[in-house]
Amino acid sequence: MKYLKSFLYTTSAFILFYLIAPNPVYAYLDAGSGSYVIQILIAVFIGGAFGIKIFWRRIYAFFSKSSTGEKKGDQPPKQ
Repeated sequence: MKYLKSFLYTTSAFILFYLIAPNPVYAYLDAGSGSYVIQILIAVFIGGAFGIKIFWRRIYAFFSKSSTGEKKGDQPPKQ
């Protein structure tokens, strides 16, 4: 157990040092990058709305089940 603690401390110190140490970044963002991000956000929103529209009945049925397990519109058998 003592070796495991030592290993975890050493590993976490190494990872912390790696994350804090500055690394040179060679990146370029052109003018179209912002519009591309906006297009992705719009596509995610519309795709989510379309998915909810398609599966709305299942979603509604999942959240509106009664505690007795009966479906809406079911009538008890006549005696």
